[in-house]
Amino acid sequence: MKTLIVLSALPGAGKSTYSEQFRRTHKNVFVVSSDEIRKELTGEYQNFTMEKEVWDTYLKRLNEYALKDLDDLTVIADATNPTNYFRKYYYENTFNYDEKILVCIFKPWELLLKQNMMRNEKKIVPMYAMEKLRNEWEDPNEEIIGLFDQYLRINRWFSSDKVPQKFYYKE
Repeated sequence: MKTLIVLSALPGAGKSTYSEQFRRTHKNVFVVSSDEIRKELTGEYQNFTMEKEVWDTYLKRLNEYALKDLDDLTVIADATNPTNYFRKYYYENTFNYDEKILVCIFKPWELLLKQNMMRNEKKIVPMYAMEKLRNEWEDPNEEIIGLFDQYLRINRWFSSDKVPQKFYYKE
C-alpha cells in the first residue's frame, strides 16, 4: 500500500521529530520537508526568497515518491499546513496513493514557543512568523476530515524535540 501522511501543526509542535521517528521505525518511508527543500534551494532554512520554487518542488517530490517501484511505502509531507485550504490542496494534488492520512499535532502555545527555541539556531522560527501562523491556524473541519482515509489528532504527543537515539525497524 502506498500511503501519504500530511502533517499539520504549528512550528515547534514536533512535525519533523514525528517524521524522523516514523522513518526510523518503519520501512520504506520518505520524508518531504519544506524546510529541507528551502535550505537545499537557498542555503538557509529561513530564506523565503524562492517560495514558489520551494512549494513546486515539494509537490513534485510528493508525487514522484508515489511512483517508486515499491508495493509498500509511506511518504510524509512535513510542512505547517495551517489551513484547510492547504490540507485540501495536498489531498487533491497528490496522486498514486492508496491511502491518505491527515495528522494534526496540537500543543499549548507556551510549549510551542519553548520547543521552537530549543531548535538548531538556524531553524528557529522568528516570533512574528510564529504569531502569523498562529493567527492563520484553522482546526480541520468536517469536510477536510472526511476527505482523508484517516485523521489523527495528537495532543501533546511529546514534550521534547529530541528523537531517541536508537530505533529499530518493525519486522
